[in-house]
Amino acid sequence: MNNSDIVYQILNYLDLSDVIRCSTVNKLINYVCDLQYARLINEYDDILPNNFFKGSWKQTYIICHKMKSFVKKCPKISLAGAETNIRYRNVTELYVGRKNIIELPKMIGQLDNLQNLCASDNQITKIPKTIGNLVNLRDLWLYDNKITKLPETIGLLNNLRNLSLYGNKITKLPETIGQLNNLRELSLCDNNITELPETIGHLYNLCTLWLYNNQISKLPKSIGQLVSLQILGLNHNRLTKLPKSIGKLINLQDLWLHNNQLTKLPDSIGQLTNLQILSLKSNKIATLPIIPNINCNIMQ
Repeated sequence: MNNSDIVYQILNYLDLSDVIRCSTVNKLINYVCDLQYARLINEYDDILPNNFFKGSWKQTYIICHKMKSFVKKCPKISLAGAETNIRYRNVTELYVGRKNIIELPKMIGQLDNLQNLCASDNQITKIPKTIGNLVNLRDLWLYDNKITKLPETIGLLNNLRNLSLYGNKITKLPETIGQLNNLRELSLCDNNITELPETIGHLYNLCTLWLYNNQISKLPKSIGQLVSLQILGLNHNRLTKLPKSIGKLINLQDLWLHNNQLTKLPDSIGQLTNLQILSLKSNKIATLPIIPNINCNIMQ
């Protein structure tokens, strides 16, 4: 073994994103065994040898820009597990956006140390039930796909902080959405949601909730239980009235309600003493209740 072979073995950062295909790359890939970061873009993710996943290297960050070949290899290699001595469970971040992926493989649930998963801007129509196995997941970005519904197992992601699902075709949320106790930001705008489950009120730590550009006609009373909520975007829906419980959102700062069918606001809106922005344009509201916070910017 020469010095270059030793260098390859201790390599822990590999970026082939701008490298033109050359003969030495195969040799390098065959030798790496302590890799922590792999950026595989353009030409090289389709020539990964099977032994790329062998040994004891602890991959923690993988980006692949030609996912068709990678997805085909990954399930085969991962399922072989013990035979190939794979360490796929050490992956903590996986970014597979803009790859024309139609579905996430069921084996995604085997990446049980995964913390960040981005599969945005693809053609995904459904999420496998095995997503519920990713109990360490903190950020899940699945925006700009063709997802129509969420599996009940989504509620098992107890460590989830950020769930981004805007730009899909979701019509209804599962009751289990309320089990995401640590969720801080939930983006569901640009879908076809008609109503929210009562369990939405169990998201006590939620700070930001984006729901604009849906088909929501009414809000559940439990919306008032979101005591940590600071931003609520409900513009471009079909709301005709708001529940009195909305006045319990004591930390709310921004309330976006423009382009709905509201004719009045509940008096409890005056209890939102931290409100800074209230957007009401393109509704049919004739009079406003007293809003004591003089710093509130009312746009109508």
